Amino acid sequence: MNTAAATLSLPRRALLGTLAATALALGAAVPLAQAQDERVVVGPMRVTTYLNGGIGADEEQMMRKAAKDWPLRMIFSEKKDNEFVADVRLLVTNAKGAPVLMLHGAGPMTYAMLPAGKYRISASHKGQTETREVTLDGKTGRDVYFHWTGKAK
Repeated sequence: MNTAAATLSLPRRALLGTLAATALALGAAVPLAQAQDERVVVGPMRVTTYLNGGIGADEEQMMRKAAKDWPLRMIFSEKKDNEFVADVRLLVTNAKGAPVLMLHGAGPMTYAMLPAGKYRISASHKGQTETREVTLDGKTGRDVYFHWTGKAK
């Protein structure tokens, strides 16, 4: 038997099998190391529960009703009339700089279920990035607003 899988050592095949099974179980398209590679990097994955939406009156009303149950509530808008925006690139990191939430289509309202602690939130829309530092106390929720007024740089 001269296949690439047969040339792998048993521990490596087990590791790749575990990674593949995990990726399938999570429904994620996780690229796995190819057989000829000698390094496989495995790191912890933090899973954050979030609620994203608010487009249209019905969704906006549902989001506003649910708001009290979410520790971090982010709202994205633009222009003079505070028009809601979606398709925001969002990155939330913890105090150590580790990503805890990353979305490429956030907004107009995004809520995150995060434990007490300090977080940095970066939101990009039309080429402009805004950053906020926020501390969650674990008791009350925080509203964080992002508003873009100008054109992309």
